Amino acid sequence: MLTRMLRLAVIALVLSSCSKTDNTPSPAPPSKEEHIKVPGPTSSPPVTPANNPQFFLKPDEGTLTIDKATGKAGAEATANVTVQPAQGYHVSKEFPVKLTLTAPDGVTLAKAELAAADAATFTEQQLAFAVKATAQKPGAYEITGTFKFGVCDKDSCHPKKQPITIQVAAN
Repeated sequence: MLTRMLRLAVIALVLSSCSKTDNTPSPAPPSKEEHIKVPGPTSSPPVTPANNPQFFLKPDEGTLTIDKATGKAGAEATANVTVQPAQGYHVSKEFPVKLTLTAPDGVTLAKAELAAADAATFTEQQLAFAVKATAQKPGAYEITGTFKFGVCDKDSCHPKKQPITIQVAAN
């Protein structure tokens, strides 16, 4: 009911401002000496959960290691993605674990989304995934993705949403 009344009030305000006719002359254009600064796009991208450093693994919480996948063109290569918690921390077994990957053109992934059941190791001491990729032609490629997991200390748990890049080299 309150939402409906709020909507009606906003509509009435908009309609009343549109129905007024203003016959006052418009102000003179600014002289050549005046400069009006119009805000433009910022040079840095907006902060989203995917690129917010607040959700990245901090050095005192542990380490994230991403191996390079190296192999022959047309053959499957493996890169290990591993979280090793620091002293006083452990990997959360309750937090939903997900590794979402996007392969560039010319590279295929055995699996683009991996969950806890796909982990090579999933203990409180370590979380590791073996990412399998095949480059169709020789060259250097980058697989990008987002790694969601959690680490905990004795007092609290800390959800992580870490962007990752896996280097692929095919010869």
